[in-house]
Amino acid sequence: MPGFEPLPKDGDVASSAHVSDRGHPLMRAVDAARRVGASVWRSVPLQLAVFFLPLVWISYFAITASEKTEALQQARSHGDSVAKLFQENTERIFERVDQSLSIVRTLYAQDPAGFNLRSWGDRAHLASGDVVQFSLIGLDGYMLATTSGYSGPPLYLGDREHFIETLRQAHDRLYVAKPVFGRASNKWTIQLARKLLDKSQAPMGVIVGSISVDMVGNFYETAKLGAGGTLILRNTNYVVLAARGVDQNGFVGQVADERSQSRLSNPAGQYWSEGRTDRSNRLITVRRSSLFPLIFTVGIAEQEIYAHYESRRDIYLGGALILTLVIVVATTLHWRRQLALDRAQFELRDSLGKFEDALRNLPQGLSMFDGHDRLIAFNRQWLDMYGISPDDIRLGMTFHEVFAHQRAVSDLDGYLSDLKRRLIASEQTSNTLTFPNGRIVQISYGRRQDGGWVATHQDITERKASEDRIEKLAHYDSLTGLANRNLFKERIDEALARHRRMKTPFAVLLCDLDKFKSVNDALGHQCGDALLRQVAGRIKAEIREVDTAARMGGDEFALIVMPGRGSLRDGTSILADRLVKALAAPYDIDGHPIVIGCSIGVALVPEHGARIDEILRNADLALYKSKNAGRNCFNVYSPHLTVEADQRSLLEIELREAIWREEIEVFYQPVVELATGRTVSVEALARWRHPARGFVPPAEFIPIAEEAGLIVELGNLVLAKACRDAMKMPDDVKIAVNLSAVQFTKSNLIDVVKFALAESGLPERRLELEITESVFLADSAENLKTLRSLKALGVSIALDDFGVGYSSLSYLTDFPFDKVKVDKAFMDRIDRPETRAVLGSIVQLVRTLNLAIVAEGVETQQQVDEIGALGIPLGQGYFFRKPVPLADIVSPSSAAPKWQAVA
Repeated sequence: MPGFEPLPKDGDVASSAHVSDRGHPLMRAVDAARRVGASVWRSVPLQLAVFFLPLVWISYFAITASEKTEALQQARSHGDSVAKLFQENTERIFERVDQSLSIVRTLYAQDPAGFNLRSWGDRAHLASGDVVQFSLIGLDGYMLATTSGYSGPPLYLGDREHFIETLRQAHDRLYVAKPVFGRASNKWTIQLARKLLDKSQAPMGVIVGSISVDMVGNFYETAKLGAGGTLILRNTNYVVLAARGVDQNGFVGQVADERSQSRLSNPAGQYWSEGRTDRSNRLITVRRSSLFPLIFTVGIAEQEIYAHYESRRDIYLGGALILTLVIVVATTLHWRRQLALDRAQFELRDSLGKFEDALRNLPQGLSMFDGHDRLIAFNRQWLDMYGISPDDIRLGMTFHEVFAHQRAVSDLDGYLSDLKRRLIASEQTSNTLTFPNGRIVQISYGRRQDGGWVATHQDITERKASEDRIEKLAHYDSLTGLANRNLFKERIDEALARHRRMKTPFAVLLCDLDKFKSVNDALGHQCGDALLRQVAGRIKAEIREVDTAARMGGDEFALIVMPGRGSLRDGTSILADRLVKALAAPYDIDGHPIVIGCSIGVALVPEHGARIDEILRNADLALYKSKNAGRNCFNVYSPHLTVEADQRSLLEIELREAIWREEIEVFYQPVVELATGRTVSVEALARWRHPARGFVPPAEFIPIAEEAGLIVELGNLVLAKACRDAMKMPDDVKIAVNLSAVQFTKSNLIDVVKFALAESGLPERRLELEITESVFLADSAENLKTLRSLKALGVSIALDDFGVGYSSLSYLTDFPFDKVKVDKAFMDRIDRPETRAVLGSIVQLVRTLNLAIVAEGVETQQQVDEIGALGIPLGQGYFFRKPVPLADIVSPSSAAPKWQAVA
């Protein structure tokens, strides 16, 4: 009977005891483990499962640990980079203010009663950008002057920290005080102060430059520190000067605690800040300035550092769990030994898993209906695209039930009938739906074997809007009526496609107008536009209908020229020559006679390239050749132009680094008094000692500096070095420095000269600035004004390369020069009677104007005798001495006696 169990016999006692032992929980566990071990030993799939499960999780922990370490390393690197940029950016601001403090202090000491701080500050643009104001404070603590335009009652600033501590300093150095609310500027500012000294270096008060605490904010926007990131600027007393990423109002002016001070005392380093109730842990990067009493810290929040890592960790965890689940399920199926069913289920699971992965990772929405119009598959993207809630959808719903509440299609029956009709006619079809809110969805249908369909849905709203915007863009330039840049590139693409099909060659011409900028600047943009229209008219008159003319922008034009009856090269050359002549003919713009020129570069297809970038690059190289060849001409591309361009680009990069590192040397060539052999002045000449090429000739790197926009930095560097070196020379020797026309237009030349003099201590009378005729050609009126201001400083002005320009004589009457340097070309031809006659006239003119005169390029004793006979008292050239470094020219052991010409 069920539940009945007979008693054991005597002989069965042992057996009964054995059964009892096996029924113990521990014994059952041991037996189960033994059976599992035996099964694993016999089954290869189970062995694989035992092997791969630990491997999956070991891989998971190894990868996540590696990515966490990498995230921290990237944060440390980013924090260090931002801190360096933060330091450089702030030091540039402080250096500019400190330089301005020194200049203003020098100028004030020269004339305390007549110096007008606000007027000078407006001209020099002192209070601009992050600089709020400059102020002068007397010894009695009252403000003497400010650039802020304050006009209220006298302000007492004697209680300010920057006033008290600056005067208390034993040495004359910059003092950085904690932020204050300016009584004149009404702004929170950081105070930079120096002692105000008279000519005898006795204190007269304090000069203060105020920088807005918001300067950190300007840098913070570009630092990309993420949520919780901080930028903090402190002085060396650990007082917060400015901050971003924290409550600035409650943080500025606070002093760091002792623990933070110990961490901030290192010149550079990183540490973790302790988490507080109001903020998270942050990785802090610390840098101390070697130039100013400043400490810079950059903080990156811990959650920002590990945000990307944590999201990927969750993905890896999900993958590991999925793999573990698959392994366990497969192992369980095999364990039950239902091999046929297990194989079918595994294949089904694998297929479904791949299908689900595909659905989940598709960028488009996907839906699938069977032959009875019932929903059999879909993904979440499809639900989101149509605004369907997952709770409102289920498999097996009909097409009408699914889309019962949509408003994009008014007639569902008609839409479904049309869809089925199109799927019968073709396996693939597509449709576009526009929703009432303007959203556009493109649907691609594919026919299934059971009569149903699978559809992919893609939101093309943005793409459609972009296409519409592109369609609305004009293909032609509105000013000239020529093709614009976009149409020009389309036409090149068409020409290239035609060439690939039919081997039809063509040519591309790039045209750049010469002297157009000067016309635009002198007569205004309206006349410039009228000139461009006339240029376009002349271009269209010279080309055929099969050719394309385009305006690429500004004064740049381009042409696509198709072949004619003769060779393409000959026809293109003839056309380019006609264009140069046609565009060089005089124009009449609103009663103004105008003459310009045109430089043209030509590239032939396929001879000079079969890709659009290659063609345009080669045409541009030919155009560059035309400009360097004197302009108003054309050149056809040849391979050596590419080699020249590559060498020029490399040299430009190396020159930029050399200027930035101040590796440009300054050599000096004396100007000698012929009667006594005494050196009266030396000319500063830039020299570049390349680490691989040795000395690079100035004729090679100076033009590169001008083209690359480096000539201003190069000129300022030479000026500063020359002034410093001049202090090591005798007091009666002047230093001459050449100025380019670009320095007049692209820099604050007057302030640069003032700073070089103030920084070196060189007296103004010992500085001589040399200019050429190009300074007047660039902007005569404005440059004359600048020259007069420079002369008012007390420096000398010399006209260099005199006699080679078209209007050199007129310049002598326009501006009171101190010296004229006769061009070397006269020395090369001084043996000719006509040359000596011209030189005699120049000498008489110069004597009448009471100017000094120097003969340049003197290389022989005969030339010395000739210029002496003509009455030229000063000479310069290799006959006397070549340009040499400072050490050679001042050393008593040098080849020539100190300050004596080699005669």
